Amino acid sequence: MLEEKETILVVRAEDSNNIDEILSISREAGFNVKEIIYVKKTNSKCYLGSFQLSKVKSIVQNNGIKKLCIYDELRPRHVTCLMKELGIEVIDKLLIILTVFQNHAGSREALLQIEMARLKHQLPLIRDWIKRVKAGELPGFLSLGRYAIDVYYRHITRRIAKISEELDKLRIKRSHEREKRKKQGFIHVAIVGYTNAGKTTLFNALTNLVKPTGTEMFTTLSPKSYMIRVCGINVVVTDTIGFIKNIPIGIIEAFRAVLEEISNADVVLLVVDGSRSLDQIETEFKTSLNILKDIGALGKPLIIALNKIDVANGVDINNIIELIKLRANEYKAQFIDTITISALKRYNIDLLKDALCRTVQQVQKNLV
Repeated sequence: MLEEKETILVVRAEDSNNIDEILSISREAGFNVKEIIYVKKTNSKCYLGSFQLSKVKSIVQNNGIKKLCIYDELRPRHVTCLMKELGIEVIDKLLIILTVFQNHAGSREALLQIEMARLKHQLPLIRDWIKRVKAGELPGFLSLGRYAIDVYYRHITRRIAKISEELDKLRIKRSHEREKRKKQGFIHVAIVGYTNAGKTTLFNALTNLVKPTGTEMFTTLSPKSYMIRVCGINVVVTDTIGFIKNIPIGIIEAFRAVLEEISNADVVLLVVDGSRSLDQIETEFKTSLNILKDIGALGKPLIIALNKIDVANGVDINNIIELIKLRANEYKAQFIDTITISALKRYNIDLLKDALCRTVQQVQKNLV
């Protein structure tokens, strides 16, 4: 059980319609949100304007709060200014998400990727501290002198270089394994989708394995692969990390090796949570398509698994299917079909395998 840390959560007003997801991510990170403050316009110096900063100070002093969470990507000057004004730890969107990742990391590779993202995130902040300490703007800041900050900066750069080297070795090893399977005629299928859409549950349904699943976000951080037979063809199915809206670039860079499993796949199986409202489904589907586009995987044959239809109460499935087809065509995706399923109840898994069969047969023909 995570020890909850009381915090104030700052959210951009434009993200208020996404507050349930933001709160869920904050809880997964172990934060107990005491108050939410919405920001319409950010301040260039301190992120928060004078009125909001005064309000936060009052809440901090009256409640003994030690952490401020801001669900946005902050500039180093924002963090420095807020820490100096409030005297508490400031955690931005990337660090909140990385804390969730840390709680679910089950492999050395995932831990290294998380550490790499944290350290790279710290570097600009430390450079800002060094600059300000040298200019005399932060005397005794964080109880570190100029020399100590310089030493810490050099330590971080050395550590990043060492982690990069180790991750490159792991990435090359995975690449070699993938190429070896391709030479042997294996077709690679990447299971992708928004976090909590049911990707691992579908992976289990296709492979008859029992990999851990749950309602928590980001239960999968390291890709899991398993060979299955689909209409006589050897197919390697890979379960991958979940997507979220406006994912920070630092996360994408840190988990490059995981995302390569998607961009190097022959077929993309995109899982969509059909129990959501139509607006939520559209947002999550477009988010997924945007990420696939960003990593160069949108040109792959795309099968949609519309999941959780056993609990899709009050939702017109036909409307969802039409919406998916419309958006997929707008993105010029190589759309194959939408199959309605319940991965948990194993409903329509045979129909999904039929769609996979047709697709991998075509892929195999194109490879010959």
